[in-house]
Amino acid sequence: MKTFGWKPGAAPPSLEDHSDAKLRLIAAYLEGYFPAILVSPAQRRQRITLVDGFCGGGRFLRDGQFVKGTPLLFLDAVDAAERQANQGRNHKLEIDAEFHFVDSEKNHIDFLRAELHAHGHSSKIGRSIFIHHSKFEDVFPLISSRIEMRTRRQVGRSIFLLDQLGYSDVDLEIVRKILRFSAAECILTFAVGWLIDYLSTDPEVLRRLAPIEISAEQLKEFLHVKGERGGRYVIQRLLLRHIMQQTGAPFLSPFFLRSKKARKDLWLLHLSHHVKARNVMVDSHWEINNQSLHLGHGGLEMLGFNPNADPQNAPDFLFGRADKELMRERLAEDFLKRLHERHRDERLSYEVFVKSIANETPARLVDIADVTSFLVSEKELDLRNTNNSEKRVPTPSWSDSISLNRQGRLWSFKR
Repeated sequence: MKTFGWKPGAAPPSLEDHSDAKLRLIAAYLEGYFPAILVSPAQRRQRITLVDGFCGGGRFLRDGQFVKGTPLLFLDAVDAAERQANQGRNHKLEIDAEFHFVDSEKNHIDFLRAELHAHGHSSKIGRSIFIHHSKFEDVFPLISSRIEMRTRRQVGRSIFLLDQLGYSDVDLEIVRKILRFSAAECILTFAVGWLIDYLSTDPEVLRRLAPIEISAEQLKEFLHVKGERGGRYVIQRLLLRHIMQQTGAPFLSPFFLRSKKARKDLWLLHLSHHVKARNVMVDSHWEINNQSLHLGHGGLEMLGFNPNADPQNAPDFLFGRADKELMRERLAEDFLKRLHERHRDERLSYEVFVKSIANETPARLVDIADVTSFLVSEKELDLRNTNNSEKRVPTPSWSDSISLNRQGRLWSFKR
């Protein structure tokens, strides 16, 4: 795999397509993240720790123009969020942010330090900005202690960006530790295509898989399905389930970053505790549509595998307008099918239902609500409020409940 390189006094490295998509996505995510957490007009302070575990030098070159890297995106996002949050407030809100930028290459750290000085952040270094010339796993205990020290009311709000080169630079054990903070989110790049390409019985392969806790039995299973029809598709789903189970992340969004050179090889995984946090990331994929990629129709197929489908012909879902329409059609069918199979004779909390399916689709919460409203209007679903009264409007809220309408036509099962 090609590595980036920054050297003080030299031009920064060129920004490739998938890295450009990644930076756009992270910028969109940060832009949506702060309005989602800064909702109380009475709030005076928001503590947060932002960690870039493989930070690089902080600047790229693309088409003759300089492009800011993730350390500067983090700093800019906090400044912009604080300005926006204070518009119209009677009492000023302070975002008490601490930044940790980590890289094992000294040249990268020296280049980044010069960038921070050039962008006016000199006075923050050593106060709110901490630069670590270290491997991420070595400095993680220190960063973790800092978060614990800054934690209030058992909440240590933090964002970890772990932009690893391959798939095994970050131990899943560290991701588990990150997610022990109740308001932590982890963004992890994962070269799933590279992993699948190099699967073999060589003992060295099993050693490389150790950080992501793949056992000899799992490797054997991967190799068994790799050569079969749709084998890569199956391995991807098995890996997603494995990552969720091993990290304990309740919510995960796994979409590919598009690249002409490695078009379907690089996942950007977002792991969090809260469905609304996941929604911010999914919304970011929609915002930069045609830069992200999902294989499928957009229904409830993301963590599952249908042996009757042909994964080789799985459509490219590019988060565009046409994908949105097809997604809603498939979701309407899949909602009814899921309720029919698992909750046929029971009434279910709308919030519980949404959280149970969120990881299985590229749909946003607003898309799920729109599909639910449609099915209620079509008399396929019965929607009731907390008093168990039928709602006058079909728009669902978290406190509502849903059930299959016994007089429904079940139109979607006819396909």
